[in-house]
Amino acid sequence: MQAEGVLQHFYEKEVEKRRLNYLLALEDFFQASKEEIAQQFKRSFQSICLQLQKQQSQQQKGAIGHITFSMLRTELLEGSHIYIVEGTDEDWFFDMHPVLATYDANWAFRFLEQFIEELYLYSKTFMGAITKSDIEQIKIKEATHFHQYVISLARYALADMIRCPEYVALNRAQTVEIRIGEYMDISEAVYIDDFSQKDTEEIKMWLNQKLEEEYPYEVFSHLNLSSGNYENVDLRYAFFQKTNLSHSQMRDCQLIGANFKESHLIEADLSFSSIYEADFRQAELQGASFQQVQGASGLADRETWEMPGYLPVRFTGANLEGANFELANLRGACFLNANLKNAQFTGANLEKAIFSKEAREHLKLDPFQSATVIWK
Repeated sequence: MQAEGVLQHFYEKEVEKRRLNYLLALEDFFQASKEEIAQQFKRSFQSICLQLQKQQSQQQKGAIGHITFSMLRTELLEGSHIYIVEGTDEDWFFDMHPVLATYDANWAFRFLEQFIEELYLYSKTFMGAITKSDIEQIKIKEATHFHQYVISLARYALADMIRCPEYVALNRAQTVEIRIGEYMDISEAVYIDDFSQKDTEEIKMWLNQKLEEEYPYEVFSHLNLSSGNYENVDLRYAFFQKTNLSHSQMRDCQLIGANFKESHLIEADLSFSSIYEADFRQAELQGASFQQVQGASGLADRETWEMPGYLPVRFTGANLEGANFELANLRGACFLNANLKNAQFTGANLEKAIFSKEAREHLKLDPFQSATVIWK
């Protein structure tokens, strides 16, 4: 077999098979330790903001428009798991004097190191047909899978971190994007602050057009979008903080990762929507319908791995009085300190969902549900 054929065989038969074990190990660690590593991320973010503040106080940096975390593949080859963090103005790539900092993602990439070490040891059985250089190229390629967990962490942590004093004190542009990607390559927004003035009626008309690929990651915060018809709209990772969506039709929507923190969705209809990783903390959700929504946390199938498992839907501190969760799939969701008076959970999957002990008197769960939820 030619060397190229040996390498292809090794990748298809060994790399892909062994990769799953390490991604599952990282998945389990991430889901169990997300609060702790989110706090570590917060401390790094605060330090970065302090560096940006210092530059601004010395008149060396204008209003911040982008904070970009970038994975460095060359560093990975040296066994370093450092992301470079660049604070730039509105010119972004064309800012000639970015403020530079670093973030250590060893918590994720140590699993990659273990994976590659196993591959390297096994590759020796091929009698030199697979070289150290080949293994290094495999490492570079495989890093993308582990990098996805850094993106998931940032999305989870940043919703609270943008209120930290160090960030609030920055001189910020009208729109601030926090992005994660690869150095000098593709990146994606994990948080957006948009202070621009928006016309409510124009936004409503735009949403009513139900355009494809137009609304994910958009900012709709602090708007009155109540009584709107937004059925079948793709609103993945959109930002609705402190927005009024009461009495709106939002059936069959893609709401994956959408942020509704402190919003009003009184009697809104979100039934049949995908709400994986959505954030409804401190939201007003009285009488809202979540019938047959899909929002289970974790991996859908541990036999395969396509992306990190979903983080839990968060209803912490929300007012859910009279809300309807009939047949909803909310495995792992967090309902701590939520008002659950007269909320309906008939037939809902609440495996490992977290409820306050005080909510017992208000909840009407069947015996199976009661046995599978977590009381705190």
